[in-house]
Amino acid sequence: MPWNNNTGGGGGPWGSAGGGGGNNNPWGGRGQNGPGRRPEPDMEDAVRKFQDWLGGLFGGRGGGSGGLAGLLIVAALFVWVAVPGNFYYFVGAEQRGVVLRFGEYNRTELPGLRLKMPFPVETVELPAVTTVNEVVVGRTPQESLMLTRDENIVDITFTVQWRVDLAYPEGVRDFLFNVRDPEGMVKAVAESAMREVVGTNDLQPIITQARAEVGRRARDILQTTLNNYTAGIQILEVQLQDATPPATVIDAFRDVDAARQDRARLELEARAYANRIIPEARGEAARIDEQARGYRERVIAEADGQADRFNSIFAEYQQARDVTRRRMFLETMEQVLGRSELIILEQDGGAVPYLPLDRLGQNRGRAPQSSAVQSRGNQGGQ
Repeated sequence: MPWNNNTGGGGGPWGSAGGGGGNNNPWGGRGQNGPGRRPEPDMEDAVRKFQDWLGGLFGGRGGGSGGLAGLLIVAALFVWVAVPGNFYYFVGAEQRGVVLRFGEYNRTELPGLRLKMPFPVETVELPAVTTVNEVVVGRTPQESLMLTRDENIVDITFTVQWRVDLAYPEGVRDFLFNVRDPEGMVKAVAESAMREVVGTNDLQPIITQARAEVGRRARDILQTTLNNYTAGIQILEVQLQDATPPATVIDAFRDVDAARQDRARLELEARAYANRIIPEARGEAARIDEQARGYRERVIAEADGQADRFNSIFAEYQQARDVTRRRMFLETMEQVLGRSELIILEQDGGAVPYLPLDRLGQNRGRAPQSSAVQSRGNQGGQ
């Protein structure tokens, strides 16, 4: 017997609500309300009225079909409430929840379980805001070939890393509703910023030591432009992947670069030679200067000594002129004859030539022979 059938003796699953038999109704029977006691609600009557209303809603007359339709509606309501996205939704750690009320921005929710009004009153967008995106510029000649300040052409390829700007509360909203194609916009503005930077620099710094500075300036210009557009995009880095002359003239640029390197190498070698030879020349000059000073001091000292010697000899000469003249004569003759090969032999006051006279000087260290022996030898030789 169904629980909504009030006919018969059972009276439903909780027993009869009448006066006979035991009362198993947990709320008690109708006739048990004493004086001063609040009447308890009749749940069966309320359910019956609800079933009749549902039956009338679906064209029934309160039979079993109405109850089934009610159950279906209740189940549909439960499913509608329980399905995620109708009354609640989840925001991931890398996401933000942007709530739209009738299509207009209402609020931005942080990660976690959030509540909202059902569709179509409120809808939710869940963009990924912590993901780092990358755009490559320069894959085609139209993008990569740029003109420098010194009227040269450079072939540049660079990457741009960006993400949603969370530095201000409206960053996620601006990213969703102010930009239709974020990647295309970043690429176009990045190319324009790079052309501006390249156009204000010469070729040589761009392809050598100023590549990091070029990327930094391009990032600043790109970020300023996107902020003016209120795009809600934060530029993390602009990095040059390649910066070379065009392929058609690369050989000539390599020759020029090799010549510059050779010039730099020769300049370094010249500086090294100068740093080595200049101290040596200065040392040699100092040595010669010291030798000249020493020679000057020596000559002056010798001249002073000669002058003093002359003065002393002159003083002696004034005291004994004959003795001094003879002494000076003898000393002079000693100096003159000491350097000559002249040999004088004394024999009875005369000089006898002796041949060969050039060999006689070799035996000066020997003991001289007596005059008689020399005389006899000379006579025998005649």
